[in-house]
Amino acid sequence: MPIYAIGLMQTLRELMDAYGGMGAMQRMDFLQADNELKTFAKETGGQAYFPRFQGESPQIFGEIHQALRNQYVITYTPSNKAHDGSFRKLKVELVNPATNEALPVKDEKGKPIKYTIVAKAGYKAPRQVE
Repeated sequence: MPIYAIGLMQTLRELMDAYGGMGAMQRMDFLQADNELKTFAKETGGQAYFPRFQGESPQIFGEIHQALRNQYVITYTPSNKAHDGSFRKLKVELVNPATNEALPVKDEKGKPIKYTIVAKAGYKAPRQVE
């Protein structure tokens, strides 16, 4: 299940930084926290948001709403059957099976639609049960 993280301290951080209220260590702490939220969200197939203004919230919630309404389940059977606990990378693409090229997506009027595939980067293979 994807996780969508919303950082709530962006405005306060920028105000504190603008008025000299943050040193290098505080900036580093915030950057590390942001990076952890981004990584956590990305690893689950979600996304992290860092709004600077309260007015950005409706757009963010709209994007999350759309992402949750437009989910698909793809099953996968690995060719590597080893139970070694290693990380296996995944790559998800839309491909035209006839040409093996990227599949163009178009709207009702035939105009190209830009799309983004959000998926987990991979998975950990199971370990051998002893």
